[in-house]
Amino acid sequence: MGTFSHTSTYTHPVETVTAWHMRKGALTRATPPWSGSVESDKGVEEGVQAKLKMAIPGSKGLANRAWTALITDVHDSGFSDIMLEGPLSTWKHTHKFLGTANQTVIRDDIEFTIAGGEDLKSRAVEKNSGALEFAGNVRGGTEIVASKVAARHLEKVFADRARRVEADLNFQARYADVAPQTIVIAGASGMVGQQVSALLTTGGHTVRALVRRNPEGENEYAWNPDKGEIDETALIGADAVIHLGGASINTRFNEKNKKKILESRTTSTGLLARTIQRLKGSGKGPKTFVVASAIGYYGADRTGETLHEDSAAGNAFLAEVCQKWEAAADPAREAGVRVVHVRTGIVLTPLGGFLKLQMPLFLSGTGGTIGKGDNIQSWISLDDIAGIYVHAVLRDSVEGPVNAVASSPASARKVARLIGQTLKRPALMRAPRVASDALLGKEGTDQLALADQFVSNDKLLKSGYVFFDNQLSSALKHALG
Repeated sequence: MGTFSHTSTYTHPVETVTAWHMRKGALTRATPPWSGSVESDKGVEEGVQAKLKMAIPGSKGLANRAWTALITDVHDSGFSDIMLEGPLSTWKHTHKFLGTANQTVIRDDIEFTIAGGEDLKSRAVEKNSGALEFAGNVRGGTEIVASKVAARHLEKVFADRARRVEADLNFQARYADVAPQTIVIAGASGMVGQQVSALLTTGGHTVRALVRRNPEGENEYAWNPDKGEIDETALIGADAVIHLGGASINTRFNEKNKKKILESRTTSTGLLARTIQRLKGSGKGPKTFVVASAIGYYGADRTGETLHEDSAAGNAFLAEVCQKWEAAADPAREAGVRVVHVRTGIVLTPLGGFLKLQMPLFLSGTGGTIGKGDNIQSWISLDDIAGIYVHAVLRDSVEGPVNAVASSPASARKVARLIGQTLKRPALMRAPRVASDALLGKEGTDQLALADQFVSNDKLLKSGYVFFDNQLSSALKHALG
């Protein structure tokens, strides 16, 4: 049997730290993206199950194993989780919360067994088999090595978990002046939506999710934008609506896909905006509407410019999409609702988007750039894009378009080099644009892979937002481990 213990200290009272861990979304927020992802996170209650995809060490999430944990032994100062399904024979993780003045100490104790040797040796005794006994001894030795490898991996995971939890507690403290809100989210199950939802619920807010399937929980409500259908009761009494939905742009830019990219955004945004407008007239609707947009608004070829929210829009396909997307929110704006358009940069996470697509190349040592790599990329971490949405909801001073990018845009060449350094792999390849053209088409390559946009975040900073990761090297370290 292997054992592992970890102690972490937090600069917040034990009541605050304990409440954070017990809420829905805590597991999602605490899990480093390079170590896996969370599929079901219902908070800490006796008998609740949590479902995860745990990354095989070294894979950065490209190879995963299913993991189901049962929450048990819940009490005022801790709880345990037991593995029901996963790659190990057994696993029990005990969480203990200890208060010391205005600090909190969490002790994590884990007992685990790796399948193999002991089982074979017991069978050898039963069958009087020398071959099985030999195999058991060999596998037993392998288990010892595997347990040591597992302990090293766990040390890295728990150190990053502690950093993430402290950062989230600091984030929540900055908004402690805001009373608990009720927020409707369209797109809550997506990569960004999961993090936004978790950041809100761990802060004590209530999230109502609009879903296209049959609703399952008390805070799920049906909608079907393609048919113009929405359960309006989701919005009644809510403080804000966040809309994150839209078809992926990481696809070939043919006419069929371009139509889907545009209409998936304008149709759904328009339905929400009209519904908010109607409810506003009856005095029952939300006062804030936060809608996704993108820095594609400015067009892809803006070499040498610094782009602010009032900079001219571009005229290529993605720029036109963003303009129509933002205009679709006009009915809510006309009703006097505060509308925010989050113009998102390149989100750096192995869980999706640009970085996930490139990870196989970088892990194999064949990562690099399309062409010279002189084009400037304005990026944002996954934690910060989630934080910016929450900031936009909770700070009434934020209105209109807001550039959601870090303060340190970098050339594609520098981004590739730092990804390689973080992964300890070379990243010197210069792929011909034909490789990108084959995937995205010429138009997609021009507007995505070769986009040159130095985007300013001055408005965001002046609104009081404090970044989780504002420097590229630390953002990549936290994303990739």
